[in-house]
This record gives sequence, C-alpha cells and structure tokens, in this order.
Amino acid sequence: MSGYDIPKSRLGLREDGMIDVVNLKCDPVLIGSLRSEKGIFPAYHMSKDKWISVALDGSVDDEQIKILLDMSFELTGVKIKKRRKGDAYDDQTRDD
Repeated sequence: MSGYDIPKSRLGLREDGMIDVVNLKCDPVLIGSLRSEKGIFPAYHMSKDKWISVALDGSVDDEQIKILLDMSFELTGVKIKKRRKGDAYDDQTRDD
C-alpha cells in the first residue's frame, strides 16, 4: 500500500508539517462513525461522501487499515467487473 504526503492543515489538523495518507473508498453508512476515530479524515481530493483519508502514521491500527483496504477494493472492484462485462458485451455486438 502506498500513500502520499499532504500538509496536515489540509486535513484540519492544527499542526505544522506533512502527513502520509491513503484514500480509501468506504461504505457511506460507515463514513460518519469512522471519521470520528483517530487518524481517519474526510477524504483529501476525493468525494467526501464515499471516500476517507487514513493516516499512515501509526494512529490507525494495521488490522483496521487492512479491513478498510479490503472494503475499498470490493467497492471499487464492482465497478471494474461491470465495465469488463460491458466491454465483452460491446465486443460481441459490434458490426466491424
């Protein structure tokens, strides 16, 4: 998993310096409760309704990051699967 550094102020933190974060797609039902946890923020540069930024500074337990990563994969993977099915359908119906 790879993150990127952003200014802490971009996440509403009052500290100077940079913080390494990763953006993960999340079930919108869970976002409110997750954002109340330490190290989890409204998404930086993403839709705040469906995405969260997770600090990679040790403030979020590795196991929780793995769970959130799996959820993000599942939520984004569905879109990819649909697109692949659509591509196959498009290939079968073209008149070349």
